[in-house]
Amino acid sequence: MNSRNYKVDAEVFYLFWNMELHSFFGQLTLWYLLKWGRETNSLVHRLALTYLLHRGNETNSFCVKLALTYLLHRGNKTNSVCDHIVRKYLSSRGLEINSFSLFAILALGLTHLFTRENETNSFCERLVRMYLVKRCYEAIQKGLSVRGVGEVFDLAQGEGENLIDRTLERISKTPMAWQTAKIAVACRFIEAFQQENTDAFEYTASLGYWTGALDRLRQLEKPEPD
Repeated sequence: MNSRNYKVDAEVFYLFWNMELHSFFGQLTLWYLLKWGRETNSLVHRLALTYLLHRGNETNSFCVKLALTYLLHRGNKTNSVCDHIVRKYLSSRGLEINSFSLFAILALGLTHLFTRENETNSFCERLVRMYLVKRCYEAIQKGLSVRGVGEVFDLAQGEGENLIDRTLERISKTPMAWQTAKIAVACRFIEAFQQENTDAFEYTASLGYWTGALDRLRQLEKPEPD
């Protein structure tokens, strides 16, 4: 009879077990806001996005913030001389900005706004938070009414798969690390499945995220040695 070693890689286990999904929820919420949000061309909405951009960008350079603000609100002027100059300047500062990186900065700003409300809590920040909480809620409800929870699940599942791809080098170092990753992700999946008192959006997103991670691990499963 073959005996099995049930030791786990503690570092890998806690990597997944202690993982907060704030960043993921920030990205998902922003995606719904940009796709289904109301008044997206209003001055107030543009100011709120500008605040997120500055909140999510770590630099204190006024010129960098001004350049990023231009790229955020430039509209269809993607091939203009001004656009070229701004990108050249940002590149000289080590920033290669595209639509994906702008989205990431905005998502980080939204995450910080919703999860770190006691750090600064300025009057301006409270106004932006009140505005975006309302607009994000409306956007999510609109998206759910049109596409249902299936869209939430699919988006979350893709992000869960990306999680495994990002951590693949670490979790594939040893057979123990790989098995530990499977155990930890399965535990998070069960935890997400058994959530109570959670709204449909959050429940579906969490379940989809860990389903995607678990499916990706199964896709990459290596045959066990004899």
